[in-house]
Amino acid sequence: MKFTMLTEDLCAGVLSVIKALPVRSAMPVLEGVMIEATQNGLHLTCSDLMFQKECELPATVEEEGKCVLKGKFLSEILRKLPNGTLTAEQEGMNLKLQSGRVRQRLQCIEFDEFPVMRAKGDAVNITVPAETLRTMIDRTVFAVSQDDSRPVLTGTLVEANAETLTLVATDSFQFAMTTLHPEKPLAEKKTIVQGKVMTEIGKMAEETEKEVTVSLTQTHLTVQVNDSRLTARLLDGNYIDYKRIIPKDCKTRVLVNTQDLYSITDRAQLIAREGNNSIILHFADNALTVNAESFVGRGEDSMEVSIVGDPIDIAFNPRYIINILKNIPDETVYMEFNSPISPCVIRPIQGDAYLYLIVPMRVY
Repeated sequence: MKFTMLTEDLCAGVLSVIKALPVRSAMPVLEGVMIEATQNGLHLTCSDLMFQKECELPATVEEEGKCVLKGKFLSEILRKLPNGTLTAEQEGMNLKLQSGRVRQRLQCIEFDEFPVMRAKGDAVNITVPAETLRTMIDRTVFAVSQDDSRPVLTGTLVEANAETLTLVATDSFQFAMTTLHPEKPLAEKKTIVQGKVMTEIGKMAEETEKEVTVSLTQTHLTVQVNDSRLTARLLDGNYIDYKRIIPKDCKTRVLVNTQDLYSITDRAQLIAREGNNSIILHFADNALTVNAESFVGRGEDSMEVSIVGDPIDIAFNPRYIINILKNIPDETVYMEFNSPISPCVIRPIQGDAYLYLIVPMRVY
């Protein structure tokens, strides 16, 4: 194998595909990036058997071939090489790199067959404007669970029909849902996508201003944006019946300024994080008072709100409130309550673009 290309192009391609590298693996080949040189250019692939990222790069190929190099190590090497023309030539189990006066000889990883993932079967395509898709992912993916004991909650539920596209994520403490009413009817589909895959799709959507098509089979997902392709296995199992946990009504509804609530919560968490990481919200007389206390001190802050219904005191982990508010573009939102031990609902004043639930903390 021998090819010539720009160092910065190869570096960008490697940095893109190594996002699919596993955190740790018993298979050395999975720690690598496969470099395949053909007359069409360079093809890079990384996979952790559940998530695969590929990239096509322009290159002048003199000799075709393929090899596997340690992905993270290769990215570090390329970032430190000078920009400009890079020549790579394979000699046995080594790949020689030359960029300007710099010469490197990198050891390849032995492999019989690189595990390449391909989606099979009939596919349902969901096409959404790139910016809309990125916004929907940002509004929900932060709420996926990091606990592998309940695998389905480590993913985002994707539910499409002729009238709506809905994304749902929850870790049992926070719940996030966003809804889109597409201009054109979508095919009916319901599936669960890994949280880290959704995050990567959101990043890919940032690279284009066009529409993004997500292709879903019974077992896999595929997304192509420019010269990058993502393929991932879908999660097995049944997602929670999320519609049952959304309160139908409320005893207290509060209209709050989003930025003011973010600021007051952000200040309170500085003290709360040094203790049990809880803050107490007191709603009464069209005012919100936030109290935080820990061994480093005590704080109280307040803001004006508009309250309809009963006064209420309720405690939350401030991180959950901040996670939600930083993804809400609206100037004001509704917070709805039923009791100090029932979930709080955060929703827009009009429409159903998003809906959040936060489970309160018990404070004695």
